[in-house]
Amino acid sequence: MPDAAVYIIKPLGCGQAGTQSVAAVSGSTIAFASLAATTMTATCTDMPLGPVEMSQVDVWNVCYAAADSGGEFVSHIVTSQPYLGPTGVGLAFDSSGTATVAYTGIGSGGSAPPKQTCGSNQLYVTSFKNGSFTTPLQISNGSMSNGEIMSMAGNCNQNICNEGDTTGFWPAVGFDPGGNAFIPFRDEHFGFAVDDFAKSDVELAEQTGGTYSVLTVDVSRGGGTYNRIAFSPSGLPAVVQFDEKGQSPGVYIDRQTKSDSFSAQQAPGVWVAAQLTTGQVNPILGFAISSSGVYGVAYNDQQSGILHYIESSDGTNWSSPVEIDVNGDTGQYPSLAFDANNNPAIAYYRRNAQIQATSCDPSSDGLLLARRTGTHWGSEVIHADPSITDGAYPALAFVNGKAFIAFQETSTDAISKVTTSTWWVAEEP
Repeated sequence: MPDAAVYIIKPLGCGQAGTQSVAAVSGSTIAFASLAATTMTATCTDMPLGPVEMSQVDVWNVCYAAADSGGEFVSHIVTSQPYLGPTGVGLAFDSSGTATVAYTGIGSGGSAPPKQTCGSNQLYVTSFKNGSFTTPLQISNGSMSNGEIMSMAGNCNQNICNEGDTTGFWPAVGFDPGGNAFIPFRDEHFGFAVDDFAKSDVELAEQTGGTYSVLTVDVSRGGGTYNRIAFSPSGLPAVVQFDEKGQSPGVYIDRQTKSDSFSAQQAPGVWVAAQLTTGQVNPILGFAISSSGVYGVAYNDQQSGILHYIESSDGTNWSSPVEIDVNGDTGQYPSLAFDANNNPAIAYYRRNAQIQATSCDPSSDGLLLARRTGTHWGSEVIHADPSITDGAYPALAFVNGKAFIAFQETSTDAISKVTTSTWWVAEEP
């Protein structure tokens, strides 16, 4: 393995943060968001198919940390929410440099907590202004959407795509050239029966001024996990997501092909969907569109355990998968970004020196970064401490030509068996 690059390592703070990190850039400002474990719990009441059941659900913090390039990071707790398990957080800057965070929260304002599952169940959004986050705005209200693309309308049998109270999972955020937020998320309907997951929707909240309308862009096919959004050079959104429970598992892309109003986007041919890979992938997808219009997707194939990269110059015709790293059990949690020269780069976690190992090995795990120059891919070790587990959930971005990578470290006390996580960033010198 190549020698480790000498990156500058800085703390991001925010307690036991770093789970499912995402990155965003505005000028020379770099920001990260993630979920942070806490010792708190919340009481959950649900009524699956019989008597009322009571249980305790873990409370997680939604965290945000930002700095000017080369400066020290300042972190904030955006909100605290009960989660059955962490299901993502979204982050993006608008054209004015205002950061927006999307997350899953407990419904209010006409949308009650879910009846048939526990934890948070609606989509929320908030922005960082004047040193603090604004009052969160609830975007979804149950599973109702304001429209769906007509090419998939036949999938909405018995109105299933508008039923339920469990939604808002795996949010991502992006802004169009007009400064309007676009937020894809997963709608699981009731989130209880197997059929709820197999027929989940991918929905897209589109902002116009101060209001949002929700368009179902992938209807009742089981998609919406690991949502990522990016915009083409002409300003059209594309969503890459994973279908885990549907009839044909794999990575999918849903993209808008021509500019139109919200109502016009429902017409045939305005939004198109395509399956990019088949089979299961390991957690997290990497997705970005370069300034020259190249679409890039990174994923870890579950069957082979190998990190793959595919790309397209038009969003329609895609390359064959390229194996990025085959040395050990590696390529986990890929985060993809294009550098200033439009070369793709992927930050990822190496779990073990052994192929498809059953667990991580602190003595051989770490944070790695792969970059392509011309047609050649090369990887370098960014951080690898043999005494701890380090490098999980990386989030990669480039600022002023330099790579910034957020990542998580975890360690377990040998006596108490308590595991503690910390959140860090590696800055390219």
